[in-house]
Amino acid sequence: MRLVEITEEKVEIDDPRFGGQTLYRGRTYLVHDLAAQGLVKQNWGTVVGDEHDLRHLPRDVLTPGNGPARVLFIFHGGFGDAISVAILLGLIEKEYNLRIDISCSYDIWQYVFRPMGFSGKLLTFPVKMETVDGYDYIQTDVTNFIPDQTKKWEKCIMEELARAYRIDIARCRGRYSIPDDVLRRVTVPRGNRVRIGVNFESKGAVRNYPNELAHRLISAMTGSGFEVYRFGTRRLTDGHAFPTQGYHDYSGRTTAFELAALTQQMDLVVGIDSFPVHLANILGVRTIALLSTTKPGIFRWHENVICMASEIDCSPCGRVADECPEGHGVCRAFYHESVSLERIMAAVVHECRTVFGAAL
Repeated sequence: MRLVEITEEKVEIDDPRFGGQTLYRGRTYLVHDLAAQGLVKQNWGTVVGDEHDLRHLPRDVLTPGNGPARVLFIFHGGFGDAISVAILLGLIEKEYNLRIDISCSYDIWQYVFRPMGFSGKLLTFPVKMETVDGYDYIQTDVTNFIPDQTKKWEKCIMEELARAYRIDIARCRGRYSIPDDVLRRVTVPRGNRVRIGVNFESKGAVRNYPNELAHRLISAMTGSGFEVYRFGTRRLTDGHAFPTQGYHDYSGRTTAFELAALTQQMDLVVGIDSFPVHLANILGVRTIALLSTTKPGIFRWHENVICMASEIDCSPCGRVADECPEGHGVCRAFYHESVSLERIMAAVVHECRTVFGAAL
């Protein structure tokens, strides 16, 4: 991160993670390196320092009995990791007498931190330096205290954070509150069929479950008598004809609160390494996570999640973007026999029997 003094009268920026903001002449802001480079290149600002000039949160503050301290955390991650971070911040506030505010995207604040009970304030990013100076400390990355950050795709972030911040992992539970009006409005009929929620999207195309496999899996589920509810952010445009009976497509039609309300009504969720799986775990819904670029260790803390990981040779690659490191147009992990349709369906039936009994 860089400290940039704005030299233009005012500058409009739009960060894909944090949203838009207006920066004003003569003020200094804490900005990401890439944004700083853009401001300097356009002659809109001058770099006057970097994050090493800030008062970073020292680890020795993490001792019960210390005096109160105000800390600003900057969170760069996605919705799934935000669930773990919200749990962590609530615990360390109480344990170490900290008053924590956070800078993150508004959507993550609105749909994760607030409904999970985080009581601090939201600050827009980039952050004005006079605002940063009002805090005792700043934590520019919540993972700063994790000593070994290699192989993130195999390790559970909740366990790593608890260890790094000296918090008992047994206390890391978490809750998620859905607004009453959403719960009243978003309901599905209660029939005799087992309801299964499915989500096949992640933030990177490499982790997405291929549409052709999704079509086969959904058809197998409905053909076996399950009621299937599809979640996601994008409407399907791939031309696959999905079943007309027992299939309900909510993709691209829900807010995060509506997704939570629907998930809470499911008997089982099947998804990939993504926010809906983390959300289902917090809501107490039994979940099967299909993994391609990550390994089951990342869900070790999630007591409601059962993992099925691809055993393809190139997994785990840890990739979260849109391009396969092996050069394939589509990730091949989900085409491996270790996560075949037959094995997934066997796991679905097994987990439903666990919930409802052998008579299923």
